[in-house]
Amino acid sequence: MYKDLRQTGDYTKYAKNIGWEVERVGKNYCFIKKFSIVGSVVKLQRPGKIGHKDIKILGYLAKRYRAYQIGVEPTTSEHVPLLVKFGYKISRYPSLPSKTILIDLNKNDKDLMNGMHYKTRYNIGKAKRNKLAVHRSENIKEFADLWQKNSKSWGMFLPQTSEITALFKAFDGDAKIIFAKKGKDIVAGVMAVNTKDIIYYMYAFSTPLGNKLFAPTLLVWEIINYAKEKELKLFDFGGVYDERFPLPSWIGFTRFKESFGGMVVEYPGLYVKSLLPFGLTF
Repeated sequence: MYKDLRQTGDYTKYAKNIGWEVERVGKNYCFIKKFSIVGSVVKLQRPGKIGHKDIKILGYLAKRYRAYQIGVEPTTSEHVPLLVKFGYKISRYPSLPSKTILIDLNKNDKDLMNGMHYKTRYNIGKAKRNKLAVHRSENIKEFADLWQKNSKSWGMFLPQTSEITALFKAFDGDAKIIFAKKGKDIVAGVMAVNTKDIIYYMYAFSTPLGNKLFAPTLLVWEIINYAKEKELKLFDFGGVYDERFPLPSWIGFTRFKESFGGMVVEYPGLYVKSLLPFGLTF
């Protein structure tokens, strides 16, 4: 089993930079967000192996940080009986994508292309024939500003520039931006970060012209090739629509992601334990 993004040292740097505290629970990282009046939230995301001792440590941290809720998003369904035994219940609202698509980067380019929908293969070629220029960048400010500007077209009005910037800086050499340009104008961009084995498709944007020229499709292919250059094992699309926890706004981009082929992976979801007042049930 490959280590998840949320269980890496670089991700802990990111979490600290956006206001979370980090503790160890066995061999896993746990994240705590403090709130001035209501206490805090404790969360453990995509851990490796967990046992009784780890669940008890979560309880100790809940007391220490006066938590009103603990959330665990297990990597495998094997963890679920233990969580239920300790009083955790499934939530309707996971904080991480509960379903994703993984692409095996050990395949050669021909096999990767053959795994795609025929229109996706065609659109990659069409984007190239549209004479889009693709270049890699380290300019996180430019990317974050363009993402924020273009995200309004799909209903994302909350500012995300500080989170995008913090993530890029935390992963440093393991974060990459790729832009697509038509002439002098940037028409699309993607930002990915990687662990030792997996590259994650984290943020992407496209202008109306970029969509018309199939720039987003080309950029996914470029990120896949970048990951193969780094000899990474998997490409993680960072979440798709999950019928168990439906978010209708995810249906459109899920069709886009599904067109690249790959393997669908489902996670158990978010299990929570409410602790009112402030962890005193432990």
